[in-house]
Amino acid sequence: MTAHDIPHIRVGNPSGVPDTPPKQLAPRLASLRGMRVALLDNGKEFSDEVLGTIQAALMRDFGAIETKVWDKEFPAKGAPFLRELAQSCDAVITGVGH
Repeated sequence: MTAHDIPHIRVGNPSGVPDTPPKQLAPRLASLRGMRVALLDNGKEFSDEVLGTIQAALMRDFGAIETKVWDKEFPAKGAPFLRELAQSCDAVITGVGH
């Protein structure tokens, strides 16, 4: 296998100007080092694979001390565990498949 055979992931940086007024947004973390990160699987096809890759990178490359995947099971289904999720982590990443 050569370097050209290895798949790459392109990650966008959504740090532009948000549409939501700033008083409604959570403050951005300066770093994920030492943080507990929740990964919200929205139930779309392949979102579990995307989040699995992100989960490994968070601990290996960004110093997160804990990651936990929360599964909605279906995109249109609500997530009744949001309050518990929010209380158990410092940051949340939501996964989208396809």
